[in-house]
Amino acid sequence: MKEPAPKTRRAPKGEKRREELLDAALQVFSLEGYSSASMAQVAAIVGISVAGLLHHFPSKISLLMGVLQRRDEVNQRIADEVRAEKSLSGLLGSLRAINRSNATAPGVVRAFTILNAESLLDTHPAWEWFQSRYAAIHQRMQAQFADLVAAGEVRGDVDIAGLVQEILAMMDGLQIQWLRFPEQVDLVARFDTYIARVEAAIRIRT
Repeated sequence: MKEPAPKTRRAPKGEKRREELLDAALQVFSLEGYSSASMAQVAAIVGISVAGLLHHFPSKISLLMGVLQRRDEVNQRIADEVRAEKSLSGLLGSLRAINRSNATAPGVVRAFTILNAESLLDTHPAWEWFQSRYAAIHQRMQAQFADLVAAGEVRGDVDIAGLVQEILAMMDGLQIQWLRFPEQVDLVARFDTYIARVEAAIRIRT
């Protein structure tokens, strides 16, 4: 007897509501920042009570963490899809892909940039998250470039730690200029041009 075709599973209602609340929180954080934003504003956008919001996110801090973690999960999926092979082209291509994705979501980038700046104060609830995030990114990227040195793709005299600092500074700083002057700054073209210069400078030519 033939088994019936499995039914397409839909996201549970609670998960859908959670995603709606994260979208609303992003919207509020991008306009107000974390400190000035209120749970009531987020709940109002979704059309539920604050009590309903607290059912999904029991505190403002947990809502903030949900926003930050979802953003990084999206970027990691993009990077993993592009970087199918461990090569210099794959690594730099993953950075370009993340930047292209960011260019389609200015509200997300604005919220993340505001939260990043606010969290420079060690009393901010996201201070530890951003500290750990940047430390992990530095460690991961340095290891990836070191592997490419060992594989003979990247020059051995490259200052890998400095290179990673420079790339992250370009990504973050260029996003700020793009948010301020969206008509003047082409986020994708400018970053792609920069990454092409990086590749030309560090790749071993055979």
